[in-house]
Amino acid sequence: MGRAIKRITINALVDSGCLLTVIPLLITGLVFRPAIGGMAGEQRGTVSGITRFDWVNLHTFTGFAFATLPIIHLLLHWQFFRHIWKTLRGNAKEACTFME
Repeated sequence: MGRAIKRITINALVDSGCLLTVIPLLITGLVFRPAIGGMAGEQRGTVSGITRFDWVNLHTFTGFAFATLPIIHLLLHWQFFRHIWKTLRGNAKEACTFME
């Protein structure tokens, strides 16, 4: 039981991390989008009091975090994906032993 709670907690943290990193990633991406008045191509200046350098750093950091967390999410659910594949290939009896 303790292992299941720990696994659920880890999954919840990873999923929350994905949500918390995609929001600033989207916002910083929109800041640089020239079609909506962003600061793409500008070397100086600020948006909401934050310099372009700081926007780029925030975008880069959240981008790396968001790229890493879904990989961790997939690894945590690897057994599930393996058994889904077995079910799709027709080995349903073997796949059902996973659910017991």
